[in-house]
Amino acid sequence: MSDALHTDVAASARDALVSGARQCVVLTPSYIPFGLVCGVAAVQAGLGELGAIALAAFAFAGSSQAVLTQFLTTGAPLVIAVASGLVVNLRMAVYSAAISQRIGKAPRRERILWAAFLVDQTFLFEEQRHAKRAFAMHPLAFFLGCAAVLWPTWIATNAAGALLGAQLPPSWQLEFTIPLSFVAMVVPLLKTRAHIVAALAGGIAGVALFAMPLKLGLIGACVLGTCFGLLVDTWFKASTQPQKGSEKRE
Repeated sequence: MSDALHTDVAASARDALVSGARQCVVLTPSYIPFGLVCGVAAVQAGLGELGAIALAAFAFAGSSQAVLTQFLTTGAPLVIAVASGLVVNLRMAVYSAAISQRIGKAPRRERILWAAFLVDQTFLFEEQRHAKRAFAMHPLAFFLGCAAVLWPTWIATNAAGALLGAQLPPSWQLEFTIPLSFVAMVVPLLKTRAHIVAALAGGIAGVALFAMPLKLGLIGACVLGTCFGLLVDTWFKASTQPQKGSEKRE
């Protein structure tokens, strides 16, 4: 079987599983520095080695983990830290909405699996699979193939950071990989004007609100960016409606 997705509707669930895993193998190197940093940060936040590993296993969300541990390190209340982590991961609600029409009638146990392993990378590959109509009979198997590579890799890299973090040379400056990872993750998603405006507004608001206590500026920046993006999206849709109506009258 080639590494590229194929559209053979007769493919087995095993074929779909293997294909999903192969698609995600190339992403594992990018998990190493980010996972190490998140593991180290969790220990420094007071979660301990086992707590850091458990957070990686059950949260499986690098951005939320990074934000949560940063808030805990600064002494912010647990409620604020958890709420900030959830706000950062609000994009998962958008991902869920995007695939809900395809999996809405699936058994509950299958929908739980979709929800548990839905991250940026698995969503991206699932969208590619759907666009190419590959493994139409076994979408969950393909999705779980992706998760079978990414989830253990994420846990392992977090565990390495938690257990060996104190031995990592400070000259590596691995903490810088967190913003770099965010940039690499966000930039490919900026495909519309609304997305670009939301990113710019959120970035500007983040700088302007940086001095807010308990890092609440992050939550404010997320809210403002989302609001600006929705406003721009609504405005563009409204501005194009008259044009469509005039075309029909012609």
